[in-house]
Amino acid sequence: MTPSSAGIALVVSAMAAESVAQLFLKVGAAGGSACLTPPIRARASGLKVLSRPAPWIAMGVGAYVLEAILYTLALARLDVSVAFPLGSLCFVGVALLSRVLLGEAVGPVRRAGVALIILGSVFLAW
Repeated sequence: MTPSSAGIALVVSAMAAESVAQLFLKVGAAGGSACLTPPIRARASGLKVLSRPAPWIAMGVGAYVLEAILYTLALARLDVSVAFPLGSLCFVGVALLSRVLLGEAVGPVRRAGVALIILGSVFLAW
């Protein structure tokens, strides 16, 4: 794996971690697992601690720490002029996760925006 492809993989991993962090913080801010879609909430109900907000907030902070580490490693391999715009992939991850796990609506305009972000990221990584 070349330094630039490793850097791109690290940025994508960092943005996945940031997307998960956003989701965890949302669930924590909403008071716990009650805001999750029914199938996901049923899975989370096996761990009673996840019904409270504090664990979700702690997991969100932990995911942000992981994101910072991964992004820093990516910056060692990529120009910041490439890495920073690729950070917009977080918007894609948040849109997908919020749709699947929270049941939030992602209408046609948002889908078009996500498609444009993906297209722009492909151009940047090319």
